[in-house]
Amino acid sequence: MVAVTSSTGVTRGPVWTRLVLTVTLVAYLGLAVGYATLTPIWQNPDEPAHYNYIAFVAETGGLPELKSGDWDLALLERLKIGALQSGDNVGSIRYESWQPPLFYLLAAPVYKLGPIDLASAVLRLRLLDVLLGAVTLGFAYLVGREILPIRLAAAVPMTMTGVPMFTSVSSAISADPLANLLSAALLLVCVRRANAPGGESHRWPVAAGALLGLGLLTKLALAIFLPIALLVLLWRAARPMREASLLLGMTFVVTLPWLVHQVTTYGLLDPLGTTRHASVVLDQQRFPGLSLTYVVDFATITFHSFWAQFGWMGIVAPDRLYWVYGLWVAIALVGLGRSRCRFNEPAWRLVALTVLAACAALVGYNLTFEQFQGRYLFPAVTAIAALLVAGWAAWLPPSAQRWGVLLAGVTLLILNAYALSRVLVPGFAATG
Repeated sequence: MVAVTSSTGVTRGPVWTRLVLTVTLVAYLGLAVGYATLTPIWQNPDEPAHYNYIAFVAETGGLPELKSGDWDLALLERLKIGALQSGDNVGSIRYESWQPPLFYLLAAPVYKLGPIDLASAVLRLRLLDVLLGAVTLGFAYLVGREILPIRLAAAVPMTMTGVPMFTSVSSAISADPLANLLSAALLLVCVRRANAPGGESHRWPVAAGALLGLGLLTKLALAIFLPIALLVLLWRAARPMREASLLLGMTFVVTLPWLVHQVTTYGLLDPLGTTRHASVVLDQQRFPGLSLTYVVDFATITFHSFWAQFGWMGIVAPDRLYWVYGLWVAIALVGLGRSRCRFNEPAWRLVALTVLAACAALVGYNLTFEQFQGRYLFPAVTAIAALLVAGWAAWLPPSAQRWGVLLAGVTLLILNAYALSRVLVPGFAATG
């Protein structure tokens, strides 16, 4: 493995790593732009509601309020199957108006940058999220550097790129790509602190608290990183209570302006707007009660939609594709079992806890609303990719690990291209 040394004597990354990262980025951009341009308008989950939120911010300079009438299930069902009627108004779909505002504030200038016709604005906003997804891959590589040998670290973003739904979500108008980016950044700072020697520090809790605040201003699901960050302080801080106070205080300071807006809009008893949301989406499908059928459907559909289930969950891949993904996951899980001693390391415990926390959040959400969507696990997608790479590598001797994980990553990239061209495109053609 060849390394390059600069004139200052600082060793740069190996040529192999830069080559793999370049291939990954090129593949990601090709796939993500493909999803952005080949997915019909509004045929990503919640896309019209996210678009209308952005348009409101761009055109008024303020934040919208979720009101009765912003949710119309019959209209949504017609939109999903491409059967809109002449009197339908997509601009009335505004049920995301209660969400944290950071992504929409970021996207508003992009909305106004260029032609204001609908097709151009939608494409610009989708490409903004493609860019955010590319930055996420960079953070994923840095996470890999912290917990894996350098020869394997570049396989983490390649594995993420090989997940069709990651590239699909990264090319849709949604707050999810920014949330995924901030999730990867939060995992990175937590893993770095877990790997660092203990001692007193004021900068880490302040910086981590600010980053966590930005995460909560993007998507409330990133609250899973709050207990993870506190656990890092418990492990590493010389004065954990003091540093925890700094972290929580900074998180509160960053989110305070939005919380004030929420309280003045929805009332003191509904500071997050969740009660208003539940009252507006009254006919959204709720948890029907625990049963064997529910558990099986939850596990099956969540697995399918984590990998490849497009549109508003209506375009399902052939079973053989899911069996291939299941095989790769099974190989990784057994490999992790073979190398379970690595979870004695604090950083690896954090990676595993991130995945478990995301799973717990998804289960908890489905005890209220029936939403078997694998993309809700994407706050942990970097951690999941790192675990897959580690599991595959555990089967191989060190001399073969580099090529082994590369083979797995390239296989996933090929399957992603297959999913785009042979599942998504014909799927929309059939429904159109």
